[in-house]
Amino acid sequence: MAEVVWAAGVSHTAGMLRDPGGGGDGDRAKRVYDGFAKLAASLAAARPDVLVVIATDHFLTFPYETMPAFALGRGERFESWGEFGAPKLAVPGNAAFGDEIYRRLIAAEFDVTGAAEMRLDHSFSCPLKFLTPDCATPVLPIFVNCNVEPLPTLKRALAFGRALGAAIRAQDVAGRVAVVGTGGLSHWIGLPKTGEINTAFDEDFLAAFEKGQVDAIAGWDSDRVIRDAGNGAAEIRNWIIAAAAARPVGARRLAYEPVFAWKTGIALVELGVR
Repeated sequence: MAEVVWAAGVSHTAGMLRDPGGGGDGDRAKRVYDGFAKLAASLAAARPDVLVVIATDHFLTFPYETMPAFALGRGERFESWGEFGAPKLAVPGNAAFGDEIYRRLIAAEFDVTGAAEMRLDHSFSCPLKFLTPDCATPVLPIFVNCNVEPLPTLKRALAFGRALGAAIRAQDVAGRVAVVGTGGLSHWIGLPKTGEINTAFDEDFLAAFEKGQVDAIAGWDSDRVIRDAGNGAAEIRNWIIAAAAARPVGARRLAYEPVFAWKTGIALVELGVR
C-alpha cells in the first residue's frame, strides 16, 4: 500500500515569476519566497516518488470549446507553455502511475478526462519552479475547471479529493506520494475589480483550512465565494481536493501575504500527514 508523505496548499501567480521584487511589496514577496523555500525543503525531505499537482488552466490547454470538469495527465513527460513570464519547463511524469490513478478514479465513478500530452500553464509551472527547482521529481498533473461555468461544486471537489486519496493509497506503482493543491486565494481576473484583495475572506478560509474543516468549506456557497473574493478564488477547489486526498493531521502556515503587485492574496500551508 502506498502513502501520502507530504501535502500542501499554495497560491500561484505568474507575477511572482515575472516580478520577483513584488513591486512596492518587496517585504511581503520575500516572505512568500521564504515560505516556498521551507516547503521545498520539507518536500525534498519527504522523498516522494511522485508529486501530484492539482491546478487549473487559463484557456491554453483546455479552451472554451473543450473544458472538462477534471482531467489527468497520463504521459511520461509534460511541457509547460512558458506564458506570462512563467518558465518553459519539461517535467517528468510516471505514465504507469497516471494510468493507475486514472483507472481507479473511473472505477470510483468520476468521469475524468485522460490527457496523454497535457501541456501545463503557469498554474502548474509556477509552484513547480519553487517546490522542485530541478524538476527531477515525476509529476502527475490534475486539472480542475475553476474558470468556466458550470464549475464542479465545492462538495464535488471534496468527493473527488477523497477518491483521489483512496486511489493513491490503493495503487502499488509509487509508494511515496506528495500532493499539492494550488490556486487562489482572493483575486479577480480580467474584471474591473482586478487588483483588489479580500484579506478578510482569505483569513476566514485559512482559519478553517488550518483547522481541518474542509467539509465545512465544501459547504460554502460557491457563488458567494466568487462574489466576495473574485473569480480566481474559485481555485480553492484545488486546496479542498489536496486536503481531502491527504487526510491531514494539523497544518502549518508558511505565509499569508496580500501582495498587491501580484494582485492576489498569497498563502502557503503545509499539511501534516499520517
